[in-house]
Amino acid sequence: MSKTTDDCHVVEGKLALPYQYFAGRTGSRFLISLRDEKKIMGIRCNQCDTVFVPPRQTCERCFADITDNWVDVGTKGTVTGYTIIRYEEPYQPIKPPYILAQIKLDGADTPITHIIKGMPLSKIKTGARVKAIFAKKTTSSIRDIEFFRPTDDKPAFELGYTYEELEVGMSASFTKTISESDVYLFAGISGDFNPMHLNEEFAKLTPFGTRIAHGALPQSLIAPVLGMKLPGLGTVIPELTVRFRKPTYFGDTITATGEVIEKIEKRKWVRMELRWTNQKEELVAEGECLAIPPVPLG
Repeated sequence: MSKTTDDCHVVEGKLALPYQYFAGRTGSRFLISLRDEKKIMGIRCNQCDTVFVPPRQTCERCFADITDNWVDVGTKGTVTGYTIIRYEEPYQPIKPPYILAQIKLDGADTPITHIIKGMPLSKIKTGARVKAIFAKKTTSSIRDIEFFRPTDDKPAFELGYTYEELEVGMSASFTKTISESDVYLFAGISGDFNPMHLNEEFAKLTPFGTRIAHGALPQSLIAPVLGMKLPGLGTVIPELTVRFRKPTYFGDTITATGEVIEKIEKRKWVRMELRWTNQKEELVAEGECLAIPPVPLG
């Protein structure tokens, strides 16, 4: 049988074979939620409490039917593994190099594989926090999540009381027992190594008869009151005066208290009375300060 092709005319070309496939009931709902609701849905197994993403009809651990137990797993997650794609192939969704990572979303127990952008290749690491960015033009596929990128989460600080929220009579306190270690640490921070605070033999020669804490040490206990409680985070103290009444000995428990005594409408400041007492309710120090409360956001 002859195999000659001398009498054949050959035309080079490609044959396109369009096709469709059914993603299945579970896969379809997952993709439709991405496309129409911008939500990443998983399925929970009520028997072992595992949330699967991508979703599946049957739990791979206890083989229970979990078809209808849908849950929203959120759009943020943690990188559990990754690789860097450096070579180019026709089927790749974007041009290399890029990061392909396994991401366990916050509401899921199994990871999803996707692209990470917006992060230098050298900075990728397991434990990195990322969030999903949805595509503006839908494709009815997993690429409706266009990529994940590092989160821009910032600490959710709650500002303290604003001027309008503060009222005369409001007060807050902070209590701490002053230890020998506190005194030595404060000496190192302040540079004040006066033997009255550090040398017991020297301190016996003083009117106190024993070592005492630096005056500024118990005074500093007002800082967590003003800066964290009243008015609280965002407060600025432009002026503070203190009058010392009694020494603070090692082992004394000092309570620092701040109370709003005046609201200064013109400047939107408040005046606060400050008091320091020990475990015997004896007045250790007293004073006043001006406080600039935080300004409400927005």
